[in-house]
Amino acid sequence: MKPMANKTVSYKITAHANLRHYLRGANEKTVIETKQPLTASTLLKALEIPESEVLAVIVEGETVKLDAVIEKSCAVEIFPVLSGG
Repeated sequence: MKPMANKTVSYKITAHANLRHYLRGANEKTVIETKQPLTASTLLKALEIPESEVLAVIVEGETVKLDAVIEKSCAVEIFPVLSGG
C-alpha cells in the first residue's frame, strides 16, 4: 500500500461588496491553500474578516454554517450583512 501524500486544500475565495477590503489589495478574489481542511469560521479568521460582518458563506452554491468543515478544494463566496437607510 502506498503512503498517502500530503494533499493541499485550495479555497478560491470571492468576497462580495464591502468585504473585499479585507483581501489583499482590496481585490474581490484570492486563494488560500492549507494542508488540512478548514471550517468556514477558521477561513474567515485567516482572512481577518469578522464573523459579525458576514451574512452567509456559500460553498459550491450551498450555504454552510460557520462550524462546517470545508473538506475539499472549492470555490467559496462570502457575502456581507446588508444595511440600508
